[in-house]
Amino acid sequence: MSISYRFGRHVLAASAVAITMAGSAHAVVSRWDCNLSIPATSAGLFINVQSRVTGTTGASVLGWDFNLYTTSPTAPSLTMYGNIGTRFMRTPGQFGYAVGNLGEEQEVGSPQFVAGLFNPEGDAYSAIFNTGGQSGTGNWNLNSINYFGFRFAANTGAIHYGYGRMDVGASANVRTLKFVEWNETAGAAVVVPAPGALALLGLAGFGRSRRRH
Repeated sequence: MSISYRFGRHVLAASAVAITMAGSAHAVVSRWDCNLSIPATSAGLFINVQSRVTGTTGASVLGWDFNLYTTSPTAPSLTMYGNIGTRFMRTPGQFGYAVGNLGEEQEVGSPQFVAGLFNPEGDAYSAIFNTGGQSGTGNWNLNSINYFGFRFAANTGAIHYGYGRMDVGASANVRTLKFVEWNETAGAAVVVPAPGALALLGLAGFGRSRRRH
């Protein structure tokens, strides 16, 4: 298969992703390049997605959505707790108190919510890591980029869907929330993009849906 043929196929696939996003309720996708290191402490970090305010206590972050933390510094882990209106998404086929590591082009939205793939609010959920030969549906990977899906209540009370990128190092205690994206249209889905496809979109002169930084 020639290089030009492979390039053409990738551009076509990338274009299809862009068209899908653009046609999804004329989505305005808000992106926050937060680059937040998540402390390996029991307090962790509290995050308000919409206001982009963070802090080490819930009282310091009005209307916080996420509390990301470690249950015990001696036992590497990543636990994710959602405030009222906030829920995290499991990978299809995944069960229990887990937050899924989503694949590229995974949709995050109401169909998955109806299917029961969003965990109930008010509980803490874990990112389960592939360590010691362990592997499973939706498990997270060390020394890798991982994506998670969420829904949250905006300051209007309306439900919005989004996803985040978490870069994890040699242990679950080394992690950085690189960015989050969420659809400003209440109830509308977002799609975890394929990074390679996005790069090709830029080369080909295409654009994604409007984005606010």
